[in-house]
Amino acid sequence: MTHYYSFFSRPLEQVAKALPIFLLGTLALAGCKNETEAVPDQSQEYYPLEVGSYRIYDVVDSTFNANVAKVERFQFREEVATEQTADATGRLVYRVVRSRRATPANAWKVDSVITVSASQRNVMELRNNTRRVELVFPVNEGKQWDSNAFNTLSEEDLDSVAKANRNYEVLNRAYSHVGEPFTIVSSGKTYSYPNTVTTMNDLSNSRTGVNAYYYTVLRNVYAQGVGPVYRARRRFIYCQTGNCVPNPAYIYLGQSRSEVLVDSGK
Repeated sequence: MTHYYSFFSRPLEQVAKALPIFLLGTLALAGCKNETEAVPDQSQEYYPLEVGSYRIYDVVDSTFNANVAKVERFQFREEVATEQTADATGRLVYRVVRSRRATPANAWKVDSVITVSASQRNVMELRNNTRRVELVFPVNEGKQWDSNAFNTLSEEDLDSVAKANRNYEVLNRAYSHVGEPFTIVSSGKTYSYPNTVTTMNDLSNSRTGVNAYYYTVLRNVYAQGVGPVYRARRRFIYCQTGNCVPNPAYIYLGQSRSEVLVDSGK
């Protein structure tokens, strides 16, 4: 209160001199409040997209029946084929052509088409007519989101058997190992990245149906400045329907796929 009265009790000349300074300070503060800080676009950090760019992955695909595994090895190439165009929802997307070959000696054959949209808020992929939120921004350790926010998959749509067999489709995603290095070996070669972020389904969520009988995990690793460098999906059933004791060392039925980035460029 003392400073309030001392200012306005001064002679008129002093007030007139001080008033411009006071107003300038007020305007400066107002300008600071209205100023909006630019939000960095992290989509280009963890999922860079450029027409003509490509990524090649070593793929190991395994199916299990009565604990007998059938393993298939091949390669995927994902190439950004077009500039951004509007999809049916009006969202700008890139068209990514995924091709497949058995070995590096074979020719590429188109396998499927993926559409990818990237913004300051998220990265979404449309695969097999199902849209999923792969990344959300900003990236923070432990941050969770609903990867199925833009599709019709939900827990209510699945019966108990479907939940057990397809529960990876209804799990929340979460960030882990933010900013940490990642190293993986494929075909005898080691691939290392100094700065990565991992996304995983939320296995701690009670609605996932993960228990001693079923095991499901979905894990993706994104390297800064590179993009997706590792994808893994495992879905195992340890016990057939009925009275039996589940054994994690025995896979009654299951599927497993891993994709490791081995080359990229333009």
